[in-house]
Amino acid sequence: MKGKRKKVQHFFVYIAMLVMSGFLIMGGLQQLSMTHELKSSIVQKKKEKKELSSKKKELEKAKQNLTNPDYVEYIARGKYLVTKEGEQVFKFPSKD
Repeated sequence: MKGKRKKVQHFFVYIAMLVMSGFLIMGGLQQLSMTHELKSSIVQKKKEKKELSSKKKELEKAKQNLTNPDYVEYIARGKYLVTKEGEQVFKFPSKD
């Protein structure tokens, strides 16, 4: 009787260990999945940072150009056809 009782106790201990191992494995897999997602998110954020840094440099250059009166005059004359007193502007069709 004692031997059978020990076998039953051992069986329950094995089952408990198996269940606990299953939970630990599932938790580990979830952690691996989360780590993979975070790494891919970091890569994406680094790309976005690089693009934004490039755009920032372009905007800073444009800001610097807008403080230059010659550049402002160039843009006003070229894009908006602003003229000085007595000037005539002739616009030719583009090849496109």
